[in-house]
Amino acid sequence: MARFDMQIASDAAMGGENRADALCEMGLAYATGRGRPVDLVAAHKWLNIAAIKGSDRAADLRADLAATMSKTDLAAALRAAREWMTAH
Repeated sequence: MARFDMQIASDAAMGGENRADALCEMGLAYATGRGRPVDLVAAHKWLNIAAIKGSDRAADLRADLAATMSKTDLAAALRAAREWMTAH
């Protein structure tokens, strides 16, 4: 799964009209456990990146998810998103 995620993330970082949508879908997959274990930190990370890239849907989902997360997990997700944005 990690290789698949990296390919989606790489494609989304490079451009294309659906990049924010692809990142939002990856966040949803982690949030719901679709095709992978549920990981709320990873879900928030990808929804946050999608929101930064312009997805209003991701921004709404990110806010809903953040309300259910611990402060520690939320901080980890924000750190992971920041690191990804810096690298890409």
